[in-house]
Amino acid sequence: MPLYIDFKCPAAYLALKPTLALCEELGVPISWHGIRSYQRPLMQEKPNEEVGERHRRVRALARQKTHLLYAQVQDLPMQFRNPPTNSDMALAALSLLNDSGSDPLPFITAAFNAYWTGDADLNDAGVVASLPGAPTLETDDDARTHFEAGLEQAEANGIFTSPTYVVNEQIFVGREHLPWISELLRT
Repeated sequence: MPLYIDFKCPAAYLALKPTLALCEELGVPISWHGIRSYQRPLMQEKPNEEVGERHRRVRALARQKTHLLYAQVQDLPMQFRNPPTNSDMALAALSLLNDSGSDPLPFITAAFNAYWTGDADLNDAGVVASLPGAPTLETDDDARTHFEAGLEQAEANGIFTSPTYVVNEQIFVGREHLPWISELLRT
């Protein structure tokens, strides 16, 4: 099952454990892919906020609180950054791991943990190379070029954010679809 993730995406971080459990239970392998997601910084309250500004700020804060609640339920540490930082180098490393045939899970787990608990810069080649399971990064540019090519293909196939699951050529955006995905994988 193809799964598109971004290490800075809170929904992808929270989807990791339940997705792994489901795929292990059903014996379904995961094909991991990086996708660049846009994570908005939390807006600061302004003295003369317009209704639309207040609405976007309050919704973003509510989303963050919901993510933190789900992290607590899963016993996952989760520290939001404001503003969120770039994770392209780690996503490029993930694309290299896919081509190498190596198991990417140790790297994926380490990258998520480094971002959400360790304040690591996942856009720095040295930091990414130091993560357990990281591939050898010959040059930053080669890895980034490889990632961008995969990103173009994903976007051409309708993949635009993280986490995105592809099951039987159907696209499911978000971890909230795991019950439906489970049902499809069981048939």
